[in-house]
Amino acid sequence: MSNNWLRDYTVLALRLQKTIDEHTNYESLEEYQPPEWYEQVRHEPVQPADVLAQHAQELSASLSQQGFEAHRERYLAKQVRALETVALRLRGERFTLQEELERCFDLQIEWLPESSFEEAYTLYDEALPGSGDIAERLRRWRASVTLPPEKAHLLPSFLQRALDEARRRTRALISLPADEQTGIQVIHDQPVRAVACYLGEHRGRVHLNPQVPFPLSDLFYVLCHEGYPGHLAEAMLKDDALIQERGYLEQRVCFLYTPQLVLSEGIALLAHEMLFAPGEAQQWLAEHIYPEAGIDPDTSDLTKIHRANDLLYGVSCNAAWLLREGRSPAEALDYLMRYRPMSEEAARRELASMQRPFHDTYIFTYFHGRRLLEPYLQGPQRQERLRQVLTQQVLPSDLSMREL
Repeated sequence: MSNNWLRDYTVLALRLQKTIDEHTNYESLEEYQPPEWYEQVRHEPVQPADVLAQHAQELSASLSQQGFEAHRERYLAKQVRALETVALRLRGERFTLQEELERCFDLQIEWLPESSFEEAYTLYDEALPGSGDIAERLRRWRASVTLPPEKAHLLPSFLQRALDEARRRTRALISLPADEQTGIQVIHDQPVRAVACYLGEHRGRVHLNPQVPFPLSDLFYVLCHEGYPGHLAEAMLKDDALIQERGYLEQRVCFLYTPQLVLSEGIALLAHEMLFAPGEAQQWLAEHIYPEAGIDPDTSDLTKIHRANDLLYGVSCNAAWLLREGRSPAEALDYLMRYRPMSEEAARRELASMQRPFHDTYIFTYFHGRRLLEPYLQGPQRQERLRQVLTQQVLPSDLSMREL
């Protein structure tokens, strides 16, 4: 009986994704889907929102009859509630931002006071070469570590080199499938800098958008996030530990607007810090990348710069809150540029991502995912705890209540 329930759960998630794609005119990248169920959904018409919401409510009502162990049932209950919430939004119902974040992502959030961004500005001031205006120093520094156009042909080899190093260090930290393999592919006309796609059978792909400026200082920040020990490592390890070993078929589909993505983005933002002690990534780049790229090492501190970047995801959370309150895109753009040291072009890309239908809440997964996981992945147990979150079903509220 439970396998029928899991099939219905997966089909509902696939139907919701198909409906969202229809609303957004956004072509999803190739990614692994349960083939027998995916083919069914691919060939059927888009389902009415009323029907999708009813299916979610039926799944919720019958969950307790499936005989799942307590934590798995609690996990699935929150996942189904997220699916129901998306279906209700498709039907035209509206929630406050706090309601939707609690229902979709298992998060309790508040507006972040602007004083909380001061730590990031202090980190930038300590980490960036020179003195004076932080935004200008950050702009100059990023320009100094960005591959010159005449050397753009070197970028694929740099990316592969850094990906191989991230994989090697991850293997020293946690066991990966022996046959895993990941490639890098260029994409265009997508509103992202980089995105990982799991293709099944321990195969992955990192898509990178060359139209978005790529400072070489971000090689590990991006490739650890998307690859190892971030998104692709998590997908491969959960494929083995949950799907293959335990028959958790619900893991075969990844629907963005659900609690599991909070932990995924938190792991991904912390991924480079799990592999590199302060200064190590910078030293590796200085030895293996910068000479060939014609970049001179400087006095910057990558660890602090990336930490500041992550803290200022909170600015984007507040900007998304303004949009949800009905404030104009111009006001949200002004807020982004006032509190994040970023170019207008970068701020407009950020705003465009937030304005994608059904994506206005996703920015919160980054800031709050890292905030929840960071204290947990500290101390002598950090390696075992990393293995735990990469191989088990963990909810944001588990970390809030320390139930792990």
